[in-house]
Amino acid sequence: MIRDVAASPLARLVTRYAWRHRWSYLAGGAFLWLTNWLTVSIPIEIGRAVDGLRAAEPIGRFVAAIAAMGLAVIVVRSLSRILIFNPGRDVEYELRRDLFAHLLRLQPSFYALRKRGDIVSRASNDITWVRTLVGYGGLQVVNVTLAVGLTVWKMVELSPRLTWMVVLPVLVGMAVVQWAIGRLFRLSRENQEQLGEISEHVLGSLQGIATIQGFVAERAFVERFEARNLAWFATGMKLAVIRAAALPLLVLAGGVSMYVLIAIGGRQVLEGGLSVGELAAFTALLMVFLPPLRSLGWMLSVIQRGRAALERVFELMDAPVERPEGRGGIVPTAGRGPAIELRGLDFAYPDEPDRPVLSSVTASIDAGSVVGLFGRTGAGKSTLLRVIARLYNPPPGAVLIDGVDLADLDLDAWRARLAVAPQRPFLFSDSIEANVGLDPEVSPARVAEAIRQAALEPDLSALPDGVATVVGERGIMLSGGQRQRVALARALVRRGDVLILDDVLSAVDHATEARLVETVASLAGRPGAPTIFIASHRLSALRHCDTILVLDRGRLVDRGRHRELVDRPGIYRDTWQIQSQRSARAAAAS
Repeated sequence: MIRDVAASPLARLVTRYAWRHRWSYLAGGAFLWLTNWLTVSIPIEIGRAVDGLRAAEPIGRFVAAIAAMGLAVIVVRSLSRILIFNPGRDVEYELRRDLFAHLLRLQPSFYALRKRGDIVSRASNDITWVRTLVGYGGLQVVNVTLAVGLTVWKMVELSPRLTWMVVLPVLVGMAVVQWAIGRLFRLSRENQEQLGEISEHVLGSLQGIATIQGFVAERAFVERFEARNLAWFATGMKLAVIRAAALPLLVLAGGVSMYVLIAIGGRQVLEGGLSVGELAAFTALLMVFLPPLRSLGWMLSVIQRGRAALERVFELMDAPVERPEGRGGIVPTAGRGPAIELRGLDFAYPDEPDRPVLSSVTASIDAGSVVGLFGRTGAGKSTLLRVIARLYNPPPGAVLIDGVDLADLDLDAWRARLAVAPQRPFLFSDSIEANVGLDPEVSPARVAEAIRQAALEPDLSALPDGVATVVGERGIMLSGGQRQRVALARALVRRGDVLILDDVLSAVDHATEARLVETVASLAGRPGAPTIFIASHRLSALRHCDTILVLDRGRLVDRGRHRELVDRPGIYRDTWQIQSQRSARAAAAS
């Protein structure tokens, strides 16, 4: 979808979302005009009835007209609200849908620089305020405009001089309120940003609840929450003070207008310039005029909060998706593992651009080969795999896929070829079967085969509902090894052309590790085999790789097969000796 970011947020909201409901808004506006026309016509009939009583004329027709108008107001007012409020719900739904879809397309580099709580606040609270803006706010803008316009018109028909004297206090009140509007807008935005910080703190605390309780740190987190909450409260109080001090001036102005009407209009009646009925009609019209003014302060507050919320929502929707290939990306050939070439790859994360994680990494990887990645913690193994998976975009020309720059490939087509089991697997609070398949169109037989390949079958019998067991938030019901194997099964079920296994064997026993290594070997031996990457601290898992890349502090310091690396000095041989001695001691002890 093309975004006209140059247009104002309100104009974009109208053209992209509200415009498709224009006929509903037009019909609602017509009923709203009819509502206000009937409302200002009733006082005129009241005035005629009063004059009729003074002249001893029958007033039955006036009473009937007033009753009929009153009933009509109930009907048309209800229709106007239905026709204007309902599209607001539709706009809210469409805005939430588009924002969520856009958030799913944004790269991890975007989320590295954003607070999750703020994103949640924008996607929930702010969109609710936008719905209030296009529903209640839009209705009130039209309603107040029509009410004021029609009421003033009827007043002018009765007495132009009295009308302007009555309206003058209202104009003075509006001038003061205009100052309050700008202040409200700035404070409303600040208030919503503070609410986002509170959401971020609550989300982080709930996700780390075990750590907080384990270190008895509840008080510290409550104090941090209290500091954020007090800041939000203080801003809210400033908003309340402005609303309480400035906006009621319109009500005060209405009271002054009523005094002017009685003082000047009464004198005109005594002097014969107005009839008693006309004064009664003018008084009733002023009573119609004042309620919209009383709601005007609240309406302006809603509009300002809605505008601030709308800006925050569109800031998210305008966040660029990092796709250097644009709309014309190259679609890679599927059905076989690609050859991959790294040419002096340098990389740093966007939140720490001055700290390189990978430096001048150069390597050629044959199509369909099994590649091991080894290095100490922080060596850059996971980062290299994230770049290959294009969770982060590499510099141009640094990564080639079958001779084509990775940055020129269509992102969706490239990811469709990937099967990734990350170092820290995320499991949804759903069944094991749903976590493995993800897509409901994946057949149960295919899920079962992936579970078997991931050596997860023996664990299912110990779970209460087998494959239908709900694993809880982030897989809390499973052990670390079980979570890793569910993530591995999720990767295997995709049957991708590039299989990325990021340290998924660290929490399994050696017997299970041997089975999983056999699974990987069987995948490598079939026709059209995928290109497989295995990052592991356990060198026993890398022994059968076609080549092993050894990383240290972001640099490629060695490469070769397991036997070659063990035979020459380096961190790989040192680690192998330590792990071999540890395994020998464990075997002797058992």
